[in-house]
Amino acid sequence: MKEKKKSVLGQALISGLAEAVGFERGETKLKTVERELAPPAPEFSKAEIKRLRIEVLDCTQLEFASLLNVDIGTIRHWEQGLRKPSGSVYRLLEIIFKRPEIAEELKGA
Repeated sequence: MKEKKKSVLGQALISGLAEAVGFERGETKLKTVERELAPPAPEFSKAEIKRLRIEVLDCTQLEFASLLNVDIGTIRHWEQGLRKPSGSVYRLLEIIFKRPEIAEELKGA
């Protein structure tokens, strides 16, 4: 069994090297795919975070912390400007700001 695995691996390596050599010589074209990446999430100021919580979601700091699965102290620090959310939290805040109904669904879950 082990010899068969080695032979399959060896064949895959040889095949890959043959492709690389063919590409280098101009005999083979490689498949390429272009994809567009999402732009970075916008950073929310302490005032925008508080506005999102109060005006958009109409919730307390405790409810907001529960929704985002963070400690209430974290929410306080963000709203006071003592700390900034991470990049992934900025993306989550962006999603909630654009689609507050998602937050409502999560509250009811």
